[in-house]
Amino acid sequence: MIEWFGGGENALSMLIPLVGICVIVVAERVTGTNRAKRYVLPAFVLWFGLRAVIGLEQGPIVSLPPPIGLLLAVSLLVGFLSLLLYGFYVLWAGRDPIASRA
Repeated sequence: MIEWFGGGENALSMLIPLVGICVIVVAERVTGTNRAKRYVLPAFVLWFGLRAVIGLEQGPIVSLPPPIGLLLAVSLLVGFLSLLLYGFYVLWAGRDPIASRA
């Protein structure tokens, strides 16, 4: 089944967004991470989807038609980057200016 996703290297690269998803879900129970859950968690899910599409394209069994796979990968990448950057912007804009003074 690992070969479906293009081998062990792609399966290992899919673990990075999965670990990020798990960290955000577990950290939410420990601390209040409303902003991270709202923006960064969907970004990690889109990153995982992008890695899955790339792995399926490199795998021998399941492959998407060329225009659909390319459009899906580009849209997942754009969604990941926009959600992540917007999440960072919200965190930066919501910071306390008095607390950040040295």
